[in-house]
Amino acid sequence: MKPANSASVIIPVLNGASTIANTLGALVSQAGVPVQTESIVVDNGSTDNTREVVSQVDVRLLDETTRGPSAARNRGLHAATGDVILYTDADTLPTRMWHAELMAAFDDPGTIIAGGRVLGYPPKTAAERFMATYGIWEPENNILRSVFPFVPSLNLAVRRDAALAIGGWDEDMLTGEDVDFSYRILKQFAGTIAYRPQAILFHQHRQTDDELRKQAWTYGEGGAQMYRKYPEAVTWDFSKTMHVCRLLATRGMAPLAYALGSLLGRSSAKRVELARYHRLWSWWWWRGFLSMYRNGERRKWAV
Repeated sequence: MKPANSASVIIPVLNGASTIANTLGALVSQAGVPVQTESIVVDNGSTDNTREVVSQVDVRLLDETTRGPSAARNRGLHAATGDVILYTDADTLPTRMWHAELMAAFDDPGTIIAGGRVLGYPPKTAAERFMATYGIWEPENNILRSVFPFVPSLNLAVRRDAALAIGGWDEDMLTGEDVDFSYRILKQFAGTIAYRPQAILFHQHRQTDDELRKQAWTYGEGGAQMYRKYPEAVTWDFSKTMHVCRLLATRGMAPLAYALGSLLGRSSAKRVELARYHRLWSWWWWRGFLSMYRNGERRKWAV
């Protein structure tokens, strides 16, 4: 691969007026970025004043009418001029060296895709405390896992030519699209993910129980789409069914067990809360998974 001398930062946004100013402000203050660097915001049909907020900053503002983050990222990808594409979201806060640290991964001509570290804002609600403890963005839960290793889309860098070569992002996937994108990149270019732990950005976790349920459901749907799309890589069988049944049973009983332990002074209220939210997440993730796996289509999550 040729040297990476330029970069394009792409941010898809839908009704992000309350957060995107902080994201763009952090990008403006980045240190050590290439001279040839551009930032592209792709509005995916916002109905708030997102466009007004973005217009206050020197970035390219594009529109994408096809709904979904994949479509918005593809719009930015096809308009970008940088050798490397850096993707982030409109509710993140990149640290000052985020850009430079991700770009440093491409000093190695063999690097095709790279990812950084995602940290949550200090949690204020029970839902946020669970997500901070659960570690959904930790590298062992995505970049380093054995099946479908991937870079979360909010902190992902990729060579533009490689992204175009695989046809960009799958616009039929509303969640799990980063798993799919990474899988196709790694399959076609036979490489590994370059992890840059100092490419740090902060992200706002879901704050309410309903937001957490919806996130778990839609993430489960994305997981099922990967099973349906790549049966040569993963298959569902009886042993997996039994594993899920045991997992749900164990996590279903855990809050009661820890609550009893708390009465006896053997577990803390914090541990009880964590077990309750672990049960919530698992229940709704697997409901979303089974709904998509059986029906092959996204369905509205419901309590």
